[in-house]
Amino acid sequence: MPAPVIAHLATAKRVGFIVPSSNTAVETLTLSILQSLQANIIPLFTRLQVLTLSADAETTSQFTSEKLITAAQLLADAGADHIIWNGTSGMFTGGTLADDRRLAEDMTKAVGVPCSTNTIATIEALEVLGIRDVSIAVPYTDEVTSKVQAFFEKGGFHVHAAVAQKPTPRNNLEIARCSEKDIKAVVRKSLVPDKTKAVLIACTNYPGTAYAADLELEQEQAGNEIRVLDSIAVSAWYALREVGIKQTNNSLEVWGHLLNSL
Repeated sequence: MPAPVIAHLATAKRVGFIVPSSNTAVETLTLSILQSLQANIIPLFTRLQVLTLSADAETTSQFTSEKLITAAQLLADAGADHIIWNGTSGMFTGGTLADDRRLAEDMTKAVGVPCSTNTIATIEALEVLGIRDVSIAVPYTDEVTSKVQAFFEKGGFHVHAAVAQKPTPRNNLEIARCSEKDIKAVVRKSLVPDKTKAVLIACTNYPGTAYAADLELEQEQAGNEIRVLDSIAVSAWYALREVGIKQTNNSLEVWGHLLNSL
């Protein structure tokens, strides 16, 4: 008897994820989501060197279109049907949504495969949910947190709170080691009663993915309808939707409202 294989290599859809090199959360949590989904899909991962997370020129230089196109080409070589930059740089490098859309267009034109970014996916998720009132929960420095807040405010969203974990993790490796207790505490602190409609965990290495459903249920039991949009889950949701994957039997319910809406 052959070993069980979830995806059929000849017919599976292929989704490519460009991951920051110092990120240790994207692959394991994305694979866990796909394991729940049990869909005919092959995830492909490649990396872009990212060693610093700040608002300075050194950090910004890590995210040039040339570097992202090079990474995207590696995924295109494997026949990806859709490619997504699984980093939130578009939210804190001082640009706008239009800048990220141009980046995605440049990548698409260069590699011949539809490309997107986590920033684009996050805005799309909020549009689909009809939400303009948000709070932000992140592991960044105060400067980077302010940049993220400004990005959403420039985009016409009402940011009712932007809360960063304290003490600030020293680097990206430490961000991935943040505990469930700490992540949930930051999310709860960001909630503004009667105003916040969605909390954005705006970092693809801050592993809030597995806690979104619990936090949403907790708020529901308190009489509040709050959506928790974790960046890893948002990227997975958007990419799966773009290649036409839908769930059956509420297999994604454990990952929160957004993924369960597929």
